[in-house]
Amino acid sequence: MKLPFFKPVVPPHVFCLRADGVTYASVRLEPPVGIAESRFFNCPAGTVTGDPPRFTREAIAEAVEAARRLAGGRLSRASAVFPDGWAKVLPVEFDALPSAPEAVQSMVVWKLKKLLPNEKTEMTVAYREMPPAGEGRRLLVAAAPAETLGSIEQSFEEAGVRLGSLVPESLALFEGLGPLLNSRASGDWALVHRTKGSFVLAISSGGRPVLFRQRPAAEEEASQGQELRLSLSYYAEKLKGSGLSAVFLHDSSGQDALPESVFPVPPSRLSSSLLGADGSLDERVAARPELMAAFAAVRGRA
Repeated sequence: MKLPFFKPVVPPHVFCLRADGVTYASVRLEPPVGIAESRFFNCPAGTVTGDPPRFTREAIAEAVEAARRLAGGRLSRASAVFPDGWAKVLPVEFDALPSAPEAVQSMVVWKLKKLLPNEKTEMTVAYREMPPAGEGRRLLVAAAPAETLGSIEQSFEEAGVRLGSLVPESLALFEGLGPLLNSRASGDWALVHRTKGSFVLAISSGGRPVLFRQRPAAEEEASQGQELRLSLSYYAEKLKGSGLSAVFLHDSSGQDALPESVFPVPPSRLSSSLLGADGSLDERVAARPELMAAFAAVRGRA
């Protein structure tokens, strides 16, 4: 798994993975900023199997071949994003942490087994430090099935593409758009990401994650509203948050919009005008919502 919190040199090519298909995007960073090309390709039957999913070269072959043609034959490196539901992202608290990175990694894996006792799949883990909430240490931990990530990387390698970044969509949005959203807010800000499979609330303070909540998508909007209220109460009381100056929203859930009354300030939708991008970005994202994460994956690491 490529660590989502570092900033490697990333080319404009991004593949958004689903169990049923792959969306390719070529992100344009020169004015007008936006997405230059995007295409969706169905995965042939039997090329993605299992739960958690396992990919084969045949699952992504058509998308890679088309992307290579669009790039004039120049496609050897790319990024990939995948649904939040394929990963667990959560804050983990420790009394103290060792200095050696290998020891920290072992401690994180051990703690995850305690926190996720029903998770029997071997997980690949990445982490970054969060501001403390008391005397201990906190890490934001991203864990995804090793078998899924390994199959994705191998499939692309067999197709002649090395993945420089492989992350869940919400982390791509939060990390990739973070510097830009910092400039749009006058203080702490929150990102709310709703999809058909998951609900994510993340709060940034001073450019660092202070809260991250990930839940399976609820059938009723009321439960998500309650989750927001409880999380914001925790942010204010336990984390001593100074209050949110802005809330940014990316909603592809297909459910009714959350009432504005559940937000401390009116939410702003992630859009071309907010992000300083070409207006066609809105049209592409309306058709394929995962393209917002694709845009973020390149925008934040250029």
